[in-house]
Amino acid sequence: MDKFWMVWNEGNRGPEKKHPSENSARNEAERLARLNPGQKFYVLAAIDCCQKRDVLWASETEMPF
Repeated sequence: MDKFWMVWNEGNRGPEKKHPSENSARNEAERLARLNPGQKFYVLAAIDCCQKRDVLWASETEMPF
């Protein structure tokens, strides 16, 4: 997983844009804070992810024969 950052404002809809760097997310948080005085904008870092898989093709595992 490539690391990415997002900007979140509590009480509003969830983040929509992935930022490729912390600096990019910080710049966006500052931009939004200037447009919305008094509101807090948090810079969030994705540290991990998980995924449920229902189907696994045999070619992706060891074949029993």
